[in-house]
Amino acid sequence: MKLRQTTKMAYQAAIAVAIAEVISMYFYLERGYWIVLTAMVLTTQTWGESVKRALERVGMTVLGGAAGTALYFYIPNHESKTLVILMLACIFFNTYMAKIQYLIAMFFMTCYVVFFFALIGDWDLLLLRARIIDTALGAGVALFVSGLFFSLKTNIAEVFIDYLQKINALMSTAFQEKGQSKTLISGHSLLADFQKIKKNALSIRYELLFHRLNPRDFTSLMNEVEFCTQFVVNLIEAYSWLLQHLTKEESSIIAVAVQTTQHNIAVIINRLQEDKNAKMLSADNLKELLHKEIMDNPSRFATLESDALGFFNLIYFFTRLNMHLNEVYCIVDKAY
Repeated sequence: MKLRQTTKMAYQAAIAVAIAEVISMYFYLERGYWIVLTAMVLTTQTWGESVKRALERVGMTVLGGAAGTALYFYIPNHESKTLVILMLACIFFNTYMAKIQYLIAMFFMTCYVVFFFALIGDWDLLLLRARIIDTALGAGVALFVSGLFFSLKTNIAEVFIDYLQKINALMSTAFQEKGQSKTLISGHSLLADFQKIKKNALSIRYELLFHRLNPRDFTSLMNEVEFCTQFVVNLIEAYSWLLQHLTKEESSIIAVAVQTTQHNIAVIINRLQEDKNAKMLSADNLKELLHKEIMDNPSRFATLESDALGFFNLIYFFTRLNMHLNEVYCIVDKAY
């Protein structure tokens, strides 16, 4: 039986808490609950999100703890009234920033812990050190569990395979007369799909700390795919307007450009699936077609007539699109 993602996350949290409890009991840690709470919170994410949150949590524990401790020692006689005001301020800003900027929220949460413990008892550098060590241990447990038990890692190849297949399917529909009425909606849908990938890109970059596709190449890949997306959407919208004004010869040239583009997208998909047999077609082929058309009809190109320029621009966009597709292939080929 296939487990649901929420069930896997629940198992991860339970395993992480169990391991954290064992560590706390074995080493007789006075405040082992810090390890337990950190491990539980950080394992209820995907692998990439766990890495991201773990690094952020430890970093903000150090910064927030240091800032809160410095402020605590600066308060004359450690006045309770001042500590309560600071604690309430930290609660306010932690809650306010939780949905806006997680890093800042964690900073104020750590400051709150400093002032809270100072209010109910005492706070010193030894407690600060214990807080940092326990948080780091909890983060380590979370990463261990997230990596080995029901790991929710992003299949980066599948993400781009699915997206490139959508581009190919959209082009097949758009560059047929019967599919023109759907192209505008489909173009916006393609942009929306890419925005979803961009939204998850930050957590994916953290996964790449342990992946053969390094974060810098992933950023380059995202940029190139974004360029491709924009060109595809623009091509589809331009073609829907230009379709009725094309000659048979121009339509045949556009058909070659579409076939070249779809071939190159298919080759990239195959390469992501670790198939090295197919070869990319150079964008120079389309450049030559464009150049030949201009040389054969120089007067038409020079008239600045909208229909003619629309066709020439369309082929130019196809050329640029395939240049970016070749860049995508180079990045993918290096990583896979």
